[in-house]
Amino acid sequence: MKLFLLGLFFFALTSRSHAEEEICVSETGTYTAIVDLFASQYGFFTFEECGDTVNPTIGLKIGEVYTFNQADRSNYYHPMGFAYDVDGALADSPELEPVNVPPGSASTCDEDLTCPAPIYFKDGDQLGPGLYNNLNDELVGGEDFGLDDYEPEFFYPIAEWSAPLYEIKLRFTVDDIDQDIFYFCHIHAGMTGRIKILDDDGDAIVEDDTPDLPYSYEATTGLDETCGTSGLTEFESITECPTKGFVCLDGTEDDTLEEFATCVDAMDCFMLQGMATCVEDTISDNGVIFSLQMIPHHVNAVNMAKALLKQNTENTVFDCDDLTGESEDCIFEGLVREIIVVQNFQIQGMESALIELGR
Repeated sequence: MKLFLLGLFFFALTSRSHAEEEICVSETGTYTAIVDLFASQYGFFTFEECGDTVNPTIGLKIGEVYTFNQADRSNYYHPMGFAYDVDGALADSPELEPVNVPPGSASTCDEDLTCPAPIYFKDGDQLGPGLYNNLNDELVGGEDFGLDDYEPEFFYPIAEWSAPLYEIKLRFTVDDIDQDIFYFCHIHAGMTGRIKILDDDGDAIVEDDTPDLPYSYEATTGLDETCGTSGLTEFESITECPTKGFVCLDGTEDDTLEEFATCVDAMDCFMLQGMATCVEDTISDNGVIFSLQMIPHHVNAVNMAKALLKQNTENTVFDCDDLTGESEDCIFEGLVREIIVVQNFQIQGMESALIELGR
């Protein structure tokens, strides 16, 4: 499904050059991906090897094999891809594939299908027919590098998806590229991060940040920081809404419960304001009305699930070491995580439909 960058929820995102931050280079050859679901509407990638930096610029040395580990449960619905421009195929941008010559390169790797591409693994086994392989000095050409088998499994129910180990190996072998490359999510647009290609000394082959990345992470503030949500800070005071509050705690003195209720009050106010829809006579389509109503409804569900997950992170609401378990906590955590990623995916689908319908 092709998605477009809409800006509907990207209003707080700004571009950033690598001159403002260090390039993170893994000393172990592994980048352990953890998605910070609270970093934006859709989340951003982080890597254990890069500390607390959200959406870091990472480095790959020419000719070295790097492993991208997606075992953490936060990677659910976030299969990682690699592209020569922002958001890869989601924005019609060329990806790293055996047939795609890196921009600016004089390589003829497209002729024998050996151009740099990631190779996808499940439980240590290469997915697909396993023809393409550039992990060794002897390059083996082929069209299938495993993505078509890897990505669909990220749509599985979370308990089923969480059982295997999903990993990606990437070795960049072309040294005359004239730009950077990117990591991104193959399902959700708006999660792209920059990769600098490095020479043997660890210096960037291309010093400038190019192509431009039109969005980046900005730290959340106010109520969003407290709740783990997006877009709620201006609704911290709910005087704009017809009721003083949507959650009656009936005299409870539980501070954690009161904090969560404050988050829910702001969410519901945000949703009511967002669902006040005006449809122009020139665009009389039921799908428009449906989407304009459903998007804030979905955003509310995502925010509510994030707020509960944030409490889990800080106060151990859920006790679940293994999402394949059948305990109430595991079922509940799986449900909350599915709500976040599935409804965000549906939001982007409706945003794309609105563009197609002229909104």
